[in-house]
Amino acid sequence: MLRILETLTDPGNPDKANEDAFGYEGAHAWVIDGATDVADGPLIGAETGAHWLAHQASALFGANAARYGADLHGLVRFTIETLAHRFEQERLRPPNGRHEWPSAAMAMIHAGEDKLACANFADCGLILLDDESDEARVFGVKHTSREARAMSRTAELIAALAPGERPFDNAAIMAYLRDSRRRQNTEEGYWILGIDPEATAHMRYWEIPLARPVTGLLFSDGFGSLVFDYHRIDPATLVRRAALGGLRSIVAEVRHVEAMEDPDCLSYPRFKRHDDATAVLFRIE
Repeated sequence: MLRILETLTDPGNPDKANEDAFGYEGAHAWVIDGATDVADGPLIGAETGAHWLAHQASALFGANAARYGADLHGLVRFTIETLAHRFEQERLRPPNGRHEWPSAAMAMIHAGEDKLACANFADCGLILLDDESDEARVFGVKHTSREARAMSRTAELIAALAPGERPFDNAAIMAYLRDSRRRQNTEEGYWILGIDPEATAHMRYWEIPLARPVTGLLFSDGFGSLVFDYHRIDPATLVRRAALGGLRSIVAEVRHVEAMEDPDCLSYPRFKRHDDATAVLFRIE
């Protein structure tokens, strides 16, 4: 049985829309991280395309989770097909290319009687810590060679900024980001939650046996950065600290690193000083 212990979503910039979303319904829970827009201008939604997609997808998951049950592929495909239809109906103009398509990372779980199913796109993740275990199991978060190259290029682009120049006002950075987005949901690129139903066939998926009670954490990369980017603690410690001290204590440490230790985004290369951070802490017994 899935029991939600705590949830949190914290915007990276309180003056802008939070492009993360999360939810839970019955045996399901999920976290979605909208990809920051690199569109040539307003395209859809009152806020951003990333906000539109993340929150539309979260609402569709919540409304249809019970109907699909353990069939996460079916739930995700239905959601993407519905998003694609709504995009055609609600967009303000035709997109100028694939780089303008709204997209998001995602991690979703379904708790069965003796196993946990997990579906994932991109860098949202899941950590499971079995009772009486010292080692955590991690799903959905891994640094591939493509991601390592991206980190290296990000560092070069950040270092080349003029004093006071904002990354998303820099032509070289925007060209780099748009080129990357054009490859999403293609064989040459990477697969992600968005408006292309073909992505469902390439979604990461695990069926995880559950032999004993487990504490788990679903999270966006902004929350998981304390482990996977800043390397301050290991995954098991992250779950223990979240369970004992609460999710807000984790976010406070993330914000300290971002604001006090690396405000110029050079030690830990990134295009935004603060990222949206979202997590769902749960138990399965």
